[in-house]
Amino acid sequence: MTASAEEDVLVNLGETLGTAAGKVVAAAKRTATTITEEKRRVVRAATKARSSARRVINKTKRKTSKAAKSAKRSAASAKRSVKRVARKLKRR
Repeated sequence: MTASAEEDVLVNLGETLGTAAGKVVAAAKRTATTITEEKRRVVRAATKARSSARRVINKTKRKTSKAAKSAKRSAASAKRSVKRVARKLKRR
């Protein structure tokens, strides 16, 4: 082999290796990007789920406290009404 033939072989070999390395790097980048996007999607879904759960819990708490207040008011009103009736009966 002549010197120029050896150089051609080395150049071809270098180009082949460079191409292969480039493809490997590109594939790795693509995989990393896909994984990152998936991770973001999962994180976003988890955040939304947590947020909606928190909303539901707070709404339920509010409704429960309103119902409790209403029941207390009704009980107090009934108590006053009973006392009023008892006073009227006493006067007779």
